[in-house]
Amino acid sequence: MTIFVTGATGLIGSFICRRLIENGYAVRALRRATSDLTLVSDISDRIAWVEGDVSDTVALTEQLAGVDGVIHCAALVSYDSRDETRMHKVNVEGTANLVNASLRQGVGYFLHVSSVAAIGRGKNAKRIDETHQANAEEFGTAYARSKHLAELEVWRASSEGLPVAIINPSLVLGPGQWGQSSTKIFKYIWDENRFYVGGLANYVDVRDVATVALRLLKSRPAGERFITSAGSVSYAELFNMIAQSFNKKPPTTLVNPKLIPLASLADSIRARLTGRPQLITNELQQIASNTHVFDNTKVQQATGITFNPLENTVRWCCHELAKKNQTVQS
Repeated sequence: MTIFVTGATGLIGSFICRRLIENGYAVRALRRATSDLTLVSDISDRIAWVEGDVSDTVALTEQLAGVDGVIHCAALVSYDSRDETRMHKVNVEGTANLVNASLRQGVGYFLHVSSVAAIGRGKNAKRIDETHQANAEEFGTAYARSKHLAELEVWRASSEGLPVAIINPSLVLGPGQWGQSSTKIFKYIWDENRFYVGGLANYVDVRDVATVALRLLKSRPAGERFITSAGSVSYAELFNMIAQSFNKKPPTTLVNPKLIPLASLADSIRARLTGRPQLITNELQQIASNTHVFDNTKVQQATGITFNPLENTVRWCCHELAKKNQTVQS
């Protein structure tokens, strides 16, 4: 049985590919000619690679020939509003292209890896589950809007006959590439930055996301979404936990949400002068004000998943990332 995976060279996609191979699936995966294969270096020779990207509708249709299922992980993640156009092209238009190609080829199952950002965050809701009906005002970041619109393309394909399900992970913790996606958090603590924000982080181990994807692929529920989140923790506690595992100084200065726009301006100037990525953006204000949690009851009942405790996840991530950092320095 052949499964087509997009985003296979990224954090989530690489662990899903690994889990698929371990369970006897044949994996065909999309990559660019310039893709960094570091995260799949141990399994790269066991993946049937096809070159291209989600913007090429003709090629996608050809590449899906003979495929039984699709797991769509490819996405651009950014909380910088300047990336909104790029995110729309990759996340929304790319998803539309892929579901259309899947419909044309009669793919048996389509599993879309989305984000809790696409569910919205009710103004007065403290605990959000899959029944939450979001309104446009709840998508306060460009990333959230792009993921919401991408889901609309998946649901549209569902109405046209494609069997689909959506996974909505929260903040995915794993030993990815330094400075990319959620691994930026670990790099931020490794560099001993001194600022932190208030609010709660909903989190999940990347290995658990891969387990959920595999179990849903086997059971194939259709027309359903599954919030995939292990729990919630304050950013202060999460940062302290990471700092302790790295033996680094934790951030000590709480950022006032009202000052984030000013800090964002100053940080954008620093980024331009140094050539380094901007760390503080206006959209951080919404993250800093988060006080709700996502309910994981449905995914536990559907898959029987037992989530990794946060302490175990952080220790594992820090251990693997420290090893990678030593390798790079040597």
